[in-house]
Amino acid sequence: MARTTVKKRNEELAKENKVLRHYGIKLRAYPTPTQEEKIAKTMGCARFAFNFYLHEKQEVYQLTRETLDYYTFRKAFNGLKQHPAFNWLKEVDKFSLESALEQVDDAYDRFFKGQNKFPKFKSKHTSKQSYTTKETNGNIALDVEQQMVKLPKVGKISVKLSKKHRTMFQKNGFTAKIKSATVTRHSSGQYYVSLKCEEIMPLEKSVDVTAIPTNEIIGCDLGLTHFLIDSNGQKIENPRYLKKNLEKLAKFQRRLKYKQIGSANYRKHAQKIAKLHLHISNLRKDFLHKISRKLVNENQVIILEDLNVKGMIRNKKLARSIADVGWGMFKTFVSYKANWANKLLILIDRFFPSSKQCNGCKETNPLLSLSDRVWMCPSCGTHHDRDDNAAFNIKEEGIRLLLNA
Repeated sequence: MARTTVKKRNEELAKENKVLRHYGIKLRAYPTPTQEEKIAKTMGCARFAFNFYLHEKQEVYQLTRETLDYYTFRKAFNGLKQHPAFNWLKEVDKFSLESALEQVDDAYDRFFKGQNKFPKFKSKHTSKQSYTTKETNGNIALDVEQQMVKLPKVGKISVKLSKKHRTMFQKNGFTAKIKSATVTRHSSGQYYVSLKCEEIMPLEKSVDVTAIPTNEIIGCDLGLTHFLIDSNGQKIENPRYLKKNLEKLAKFQRRLKYKQIGSANYRKHAQKIAKLHLHISNLRKDFLHKISRKLVNENQVIILEDLNVKGMIRNKKLARSIADVGWGMFKTFVSYKANWANKLLILIDRFFPSSKQCNGCKETNPLLSLSDRVWMCPSCGTHHDRDDNAAFNIKEEGIRLLLNA
């Protein structure tokens, strides 16, 4: 029987003024030594299943020029578990192996759609190891009171719920249906459990764009000197978390260089480096979450440039700074938060000359370089702050797109 797609379910729920919403809850986990061993085994088996299927898929295509079907391989893989040499595959959660096989097919689909590169074999030496398992018959459950998550073959594992989550769930109850869980082990030694949840929510009324006052529409220009410059004249400094920690990171890496590979000291210092990288990543995410939340709370419409971050990061002089600032992640955060709050996010074309266009006479200055932070329009003589001018132009272009939509 064919599965009902999310789109079809939403069409059915729309008749009842409801909508299906998927979201994730990521929790820090504290497994016992026994649970750590079970998690490590499951991750290893899931990695084996992924690599085995990917290898077989490539080999079958090279020999026959045909694609190996998922269901055909899964049937053969289930038979492989009965072989004495592969009995260890029975020790772990079977859904984690099925998910690994599905990930191969998903990676192929994304490759042919041009969304990512050709799938690679998984390595046990990467900074993150993970596996995904599916919910069935209550085998995955979240206990808010005891702060525990039940996982198949692992049992109840202790997690840390934030104060906000605890208050919300104790007040309203945890009504969402858990669809799957992903267990991740970072090279710093920290464990996380991510729950994919599904919940039916009331359908919000569509926003009447003509009724939105101009002061509740904001245009934002993203930069490197200042992270964000809005059309209200506010500038938010770029915190540069990676740059501030580069000296400390270099010191740790120099120490690691003189340790014997595989020794206890080597592993200890490698873990220090991993913890520092994770700390920098968490600082950046915290900053982006706070700025995106503030923007969505205070405005009805947020207008951003659709920046080509992948293309911009090819600039060797700016690559580290662009990677550090996190523009792509910021756009993702604003997008889902605006969607949840029934606000609008408008993305203007990446080729729109927001910085080079005069906000007064609308003439474009093609001679403007990246180093020109203040400039005068050659047509009308108006003096411009480069970033403020760009934010004003982004807002005007966003309003035009909004009204013409």
